[in-house]
Parts: sequence; structure tokens; C-alpha cells
Amino acid sequence: MLVRLWAVAVMAAVCSCGAAEVAIEISADPPLPVANLFVNPGLEEGDARPEGWGVAASQPDVVDFEYPKTGGHQGAYLRVDAHGSTSNGYLSQPLSVLPDTLYRAGAWVRIRGGTMVMWLHAWVDGTRFDERAYLKSYGSLPLIPDFVKIEWTTSPDPEEWIWVGREFRTWPDQGNVNPHFGAYFSRGSMDLDDPFIGLARTTLSVRATGPGLAQVKVANEAGNEVFVSDKLAEGTAAFEHELPELPTDARYCVSVATTDGEVAERWYPEANE
Repeated sequence: MLVRLWAVAVMAAVCSCGAAEVAIEISADPPLPVANLFVNPGLEEGDARPEGWGVAASQPDVVDFEYPKTGGHQGAYLRVDAHGSTSNGYLSQPLSVLPDTLYRAGAWVRIRGGTMVMWLHAWVDGTRFDERAYLKSYGSLPLIPDFVKIEWTTSPDPEEWIWVGREFRTWPDQGNVNPHFGAYFSRGSMDLDDPFIGLARTTLSVRATGPGLAQVKVANEAGNEVFVSDKLAEGTAAFEHELPELPTDARYCVSVATTDGEVAERWYPEANE
């Protein structure tokens, strides 16, 4: 049985704001960044193939795989070249998961043509669990690029790394999932790197202490406020609040305003974590 167990990370900061000193403590359960459940998620370890990963096609004579050690999203990556539309070609790694739990999964993809799929599947009490995400490029069509420029289509930039992923919830009796990333029955070429699967939500706990606290706000990296407190009562010297169900693929900034007009800020997690 897979047991739900993690430590809670706590960060604290003290900011001198005029005559006042404000301390901000932030904890998360599970801590951010959440653990990537894949073995060798960066694809950095391995010789002919990434260690810990399956690399296979339903028709091996239709799909070629290369494993360059540089030039990926971050270092090594897997290149998939499909010369026809009669085969898939996948990077895969089965995992244990918790039942009835929200996860997020995905990978970075650089696609020059064809259809890329992230396929999450499992058998649960005789029923197929099946969740997917796709990315398509028309770059492998014969009219491109001589007669039709690829930028005239809805295809991604063939030089750009794009995140392909989604959230999914496991079923109540589910204990495993088998993620596959790669070419899906179409002629084309694509690169895969940095696959991820991990918990999709966390609970953020915020505590601020100091004389003259006026208001507390929490925002994500995009600047979207996820919490704004009411104006605090005069003389407030401590504030605590818990924010459940926050996405784990973000950083959060806690800002504390004081009655003298100063603002203390703290990011969680720190940029170098």
C-alpha cells in the first residue's frame, strides 16, 4: 500500500518596515516544489536509452529513436522519428499512485510534425482508466514548407519547447498508472524531455507577526491574487490563515502591509529551490 506521507516545509522571513519588524512564516502540505514520481525524470542518466524508462514502438521498423545528451529542454532528451502512420512510438514508465487523488502530469515537447500524445492508462478492476493530452503539428505534410509556410497553420514553432500536460484524478480503487509520451500513429518528428507526474494541489499556511499589521495578500507568479484579507483590526500583531487546494505548479508571494504604509513580502518556494 502506498502511504500518504510528507514533511511540511516552513519558511520564515523578517522584514524591517520603518520602525516595525514583520515576520512571515509560510508552510505547505505537501511542500513545494512537489516531488516528481518518475525515476530519472530529466532523462539525464543512461547510455543507449534513458535509464528507468521504456522506449518502444508497436512497429519498430516504422519509428526510430535517438538519445542525444545535449540540446534538450535541459540537457539530454529523446527524439522520436515516425516514418509512417501505422505505429506509435513511446517513452513510458509505470508508477504507483494513491487512489482518489488529484495529480498533474506532462512533458516538454519540441515537435516538427505529426501528433504527440501523453497517454495515462491503467486497468482498475477490469475497467480501462484512460486520460490523454495531445499536441499536433502539420510540419510533416508534403506541402510544407515549399508551398505552405508552417506559420500559416496552427502548428507550434518547431524550435520551441512546449509543455503538454493535464491534471487527472485517480479512481477510488486505483493503485497504479502507466504514462506514455510520444508519437501517435502519424508521420512526424518530435523531441521529449523532463516528464513530470506529481500531486496537483497543496495547502498553504501563512502566519505573519509584528506590530501594526493592516492587511495580508497572497498572489501567484502571474500576479493573480488568491487571497486578500479584510482590513485587520487596529493593534493586530499576529495573523494566520490556511489556503487549501492551491495548484502545485506555481510560486506564491505573501505580502503584509502595516499601518505605517510599509509592505513586507516573502516568496514560497524560493527561486532556487
